[in-house]
Amino acid sequence: MCRWIVYVGEQSLMLEDLLIRPDHSIVKQVNKRFLPGLYYGLEEDDKDELEIQATWINVHGFGVGWYTDTLSEFDPSIKGMQPAQFRTIAPISTDLAFGQLCAHTASKCTLAHIRDASFPPVVEVNNHPFIFGQYAFMHNGLVADFAPIRFDVMRRIFQLQDTVQSLLLASSVPNSNYVFNIRGNTDTEHLATLYFAHLDVIKAGILSETGMHPRNAPGIIPFDIDSTDALLLALVNTIADIHKIQRRHKLGPFTPGKDRVGNKFNLCITDGGNQMLVSRWRDAKEGYPPSLYLSLTAGEKLNRKYNPVLPDPQTSEDINNTDVRIDSVRELVERYQNLDPTKQGRHVIVGSEPCTEYVADWGLFDQNQCVIVDKNQKLKIINLAKFFQKGREHEFKRYHFNDVFNTISNTHRESNSPAVDIGVPAHGIDLPQDKSNAFEIELDLKGH
Repeated sequence: MCRWIVYVGEQSLMLEDLLIRPDHSIVKQVNKRFLPGLYYGLEEDDKDELEIQATWINVHGFGVGWYTDTLSEFDPSIKGMQPAQFRTIAPISTDLAFGQLCAHTASKCTLAHIRDASFPPVVEVNNHPFIFGQYAFMHNGLVADFAPIRFDVMRRIFQLQDTVQSLLLASSVPNSNYVFNIRGNTDTEHLATLYFAHLDVIKAGILSETGMHPRNAPGIIPFDIDSTDALLLALVNTIADIHKIQRRHKLGPFTPGKDRVGNKFNLCITDGGNQMLVSRWRDAKEGYPPSLYLSLTAGEKLNRKYNPVLPDPQTSEDINNTDVRIDSVRELVERYQNLDPTKQGRHVIVGSEPCTEYVADWGLFDQNQCVIVDKNQKLKIINLAKFFQKGREHEFKRYHFNDVFNTISNTHRESNSPAVDIGVPAHGIDLPQDKSNAFEIELDLKGH
């Protein structure tokens, strides 16, 4: 399947040091796999399915995005960091333009994706990451049975587009034509467009309510609309929409008699170069999502200022054994809290595969785990499955998501616009309890 990597840190990192130079850089992941610990403890059916996915090669295009403040230096209307982008369908290991770009560019936030196409065509507009204003979006996996539900997904996007436009009022959310801006035919671009339509509904609803009642604004806004809370709510709403459509068609995880059919959403969303949300998700009753790994320390080894030559892996590390046990994300974070700060400073790297062969630097995501980095340099680990299982109403209330839904509904009533179908998912989904890790934590990276 596709492969991607993202870096977010308080210090810049050369693109070449992240994407080309490492032992198992994403450029090498075109046709080579490095999946330490992925198969540890799995049943044979689960292992066989993941092994089949790992044999696929990624030759259908490459994309890289990085955040820069160059535009703001020349245009006073542009504020903060903005994503730049390079995409190509040329073989990435021999692309001279890509090599030159990486050799002379550094950023505090970089995303890269190498594509294994589900279906043609192989064109640059189908390459990730997809850019929406200050946001970037990448995906490894699939929307299950996308072809027969594509029209309904687009219809939902159009409905949300109508909602954003009716909620604008005093808000500053741009009046976007989401459907018209879909340029390719991938399930990912449709998924990303649906996601950002939901994010704009959240923003427009709250901002419009604030404009109607400016004196009561502090009590109306349940959380900062530019926070990762908004990013998380938009993701939950997006998955809920996909589920609703698939349930109606009896497809995807709702296909009768097929326990391994489901969505695979290994997603990455970045915001302004300092906030990030990533998830390892699969909603089938059986099987596991594609691989996803986290590191909070590998950046020091990658940065040529501190390691002009990458150190060799430690001899004690069994780097070629996919059945060896490695740390989970939970264990990695717990161990990280006892480590001295790295020279690279606070940073987070997430990738479909580790880009270095220092296995001790990496932890393997559990199924349906979500990792968030917010603008206050806090890392949060969330069990994403809880928003779709029994008790989800409590979780929506706990995160103040119900307050957002009420705010949007109130704004609709006052603007005399049609009601919008947004709220706690009406139906849960039968996710495997033993594979949904309930571990959650909030860690202050700045204080480390």
